[in-house]
Amino acid sequence: MNKFFSVNFFLFSVILSIISFVNIQTDNYRIQKQKVNWFSSSNDLFSESNSWVESKLASMTLREKIAQMIITRSDGFTLDPNSAEYKRLTNLIVNEKIGGVIFFKGNSVQQTELTNTLQSFSGTPLLISADYERGTGMRLNDGSIFPSNMALGATRNPELAYKMGFQIAKECRTIGVHQNYAPVADINNNSLNPIINVRSYGEDPQLVSSMSEEFIRGLQDGNVIATAKHFPGHGDTDIDSHNDLPVLNFSKERLDNLELIPFKNAIQKGVKSVMIAHLSLPALEKESGVPASLSRNIVENLLIDELKFKGLIVTDALNMAGVVNHFSTEEVALRCVNAGIDLILMPQGETVTIDAIEYAVNNGTVSPDRIETSARKILNAKNWLKLDQYKDADVSSVPSVVNSSEAQAISQQIADESLTLVKNKGDILPFSNPSEKSCLIISLNNGNEKANSDYFLARFNDFNKFKSVSFYDLTGDITDSQEIINDSKEYDIIVVPIYAKVKIKTGTVGLPQSQTDLINSLVSEGKKVAVISFGNPYLIQGFPEVDSYICAYADAETSINSSINSIYGTIKFKGRLPVSISNEYKFGDGITN
Repeated sequence: MNKFFSVNFFLFSVILSIISFVNIQTDNYRIQKQKVNWFSSSNDLFSESNSWVESKLASMTLREKIAQMIITRSDGFTLDPNSAEYKRLTNLIVNEKIGGVIFFKGNSVQQTELTNTLQSFSGTPLLISADYERGTGMRLNDGSIFPSNMALGATRNPELAYKMGFQIAKECRTIGVHQNYAPVADINNNSLNPIINVRSYGEDPQLVSSMSEEFIRGLQDGNVIATAKHFPGHGDTDIDSHNDLPVLNFSKERLDNLELIPFKNAIQKGVKSVMIAHLSLPALEKESGVPASLSRNIVENLLIDELKFKGLIVTDALNMAGVVNHFSTEEVALRCVNAGIDLILMPQGETVTIDAIEYAVNNGTVSPDRIETSARKILNAKNWLKLDQYKDADVSSVPSVVNSSEAQAISQQIADESLTLVKNKGDILPFSNPSEKSCLIISLNNGNEKANSDYFLARFNDFNKFKSVSFYDLTGDITDSQEIINDSKEYDIIVVPIYAKVKIKTGTVGLPQSQTDLINSLVSEGKKVAVISFGNPYLIQGFPEVDSYICAYADAETSINSSINSIYGTIKFKGRLPVSISNEYKFGDGITN
């Protein structure tokens, strides 16, 4: 009996020593792990020889190899065969033989059906991609949606990042998507960043590294290509590259010691794709106005040669102002190839792009071997995805997999563990004796995007324990705040849910000044005000005297569920700030109960 126990204890110890164990230190939250490669295969796979790949390459013309590098865009709704969009897609697939499609909007069943149709037109299976940073619901109207990356950072629980990545991978493969342009591996250390913000796991390079690593592992364990973005780091910008070209005057030493850390870690652990940002870095690229995405110094010299990355390299979308404001379609095409790009994402003219590259090869300015290298990597990626054995996606299985109860449970767990109580003057949260008090809810939306305020109000009413509740639902500038201030005098508690979310081309994740002024006026009136930020966590900088401040980081339904449960005391606050949001509230802070 003792011998049996000893043997089993020894085996148990061996197993524990093999499995990587996450130890998050209380002072710096750094992840300590055994140096093992957790991924199913390294990114070297994309340069290896394979009979299917070699057969395909041997049968392709130069133009067809170039076309493999092109990823066009579309929406994932059912298309009328007589529509201009259907004809555009079929022409690019049948005649130009492009390599893939990225979908931006749609319905899960319709996108799957459309994907099957488009795949049937292609002699070489298409690489289907999408931006599912927070789940398929970012693009599909019936997909799953998870809290933001910053919420994951607030949990300090990398296992949840893995679960989220693996669940997204399951949904991807079910609907026929092979590459997810995620995770965001940027370090958000600029509170004015208008486009990264809660899309980042946080400001600490080790926290971002650990969370992105696990998300990548989850995706790739699910046989989906993960894409670390936006190399070499978009977190310390105050310009949205959808609007213009940000210029980062950082030294190479600064990049090595901060921005590049999560990317280096992802490469070491086997991420299969990296997306290059439209950012200008004069320390690395001397030619003025040339973004990283078109820079040989940054793509080939830094990413490929110095960091030894051998996976797929993809540009950020080439319809963004950071590129189109500075270069023609033909210039973009040649600069992509010369830089070392494999996947040319959403060029402004697919046929023009192919023409320009083909002409450059034929006149000797681009080597045929350069095209061969990218074509082989792309085909090897398709082989890793098992597209050499391609079968139509099973449409009948889509409803049971996409946004399943399992996905919703993971989302709720992330939300519950992420909710961060930053300030709680007078311990007004959780509410005590609400049945004796009245509550006024003032929902504020900065106007960037439709807020989930209806869901918040519905859930609050479901849970309501106050003797009376009234609400305002306000968007954009407030023209008459005095009426609201006068009305507030009749209430004991003011709850202010704020929806200030990242949206491209808006240039801000802040609030209109009139909304900030309203909160400060309510505080100056002596009202007890509890603010819940369903997005940008830095907002308290504008109203530092507020009584209570909660960071939920997202307005997913699960985040709203958690916020309401927490303010009533049904669940405890567990999250810790993944960023410093003011001089008073620093990385790692969070009131737990």
